Amino acid sequence: MHASTDFGPNADDVAAIWNLRETLLAQNWPDSETIGSILGLTANAHAESKATSDRGNEDTPMFGVWAGRDRGGYRYPPFQFLKSGLVHPQLLELMEALARQPGLHPRYDKSGWERAFWLYQPRKRLSVQALELRAAKLKEVQENPERFATLANDARTPAEVFSDDCLAVIDLANEDADQLTCDVSVLGGGA
Repeated sequence: MHASTDFGPNADDVAAIWNLRETLLAQNWPDSETIGSILGLTANAHAESKATSDRGNEDTPMFGVWAGRDRGGYRYPPFQFLKSGLVHPQLLELMEALARQPGLHPRYDKSGWERAFWLYQPRKRLSVQALELRAAKLKEVQENPERFATLANDARTPAEVFSDDCLAVIDLANEDADQLTCDVSVLGGGA
């Protein structure tokens, strides 16, 4: 009997990935033209944003995913925009934290979809209860455990939480990167 060493995605994994991609695109994220008109850029907002990022300009670059030419080119998940339409000032810090994970670095995730999947994957660590417990002092929890026990414990996506608690999302991205670094070191892949 031959043991399989193929760790690649199987057909069900690929179908689930495409299903999530289609679900996200069905939310009708704005395209470059729409974003450009909001921010006062040309129709090619993604190229202008990338050029800004490449120059090291202080302006915050936008995060986009490639949806294909037939779907308007780049699409921009709305989590990164403030109610005013401007790009969230902490977006760059989040993108830098995500880039610490090899598979989420823009050099390898050219289409942006791996980062989008990370951003739209529900995480228990971002539940209302988890965030409140993390922010509370031990004494607060000990004196009023009922308050924390009644808080919602439903997993939420980083994209869902970013506008209200961007630092929790950035911390999660950094913790994921640290865990990957630790795993590589344990496996003998580290320096």
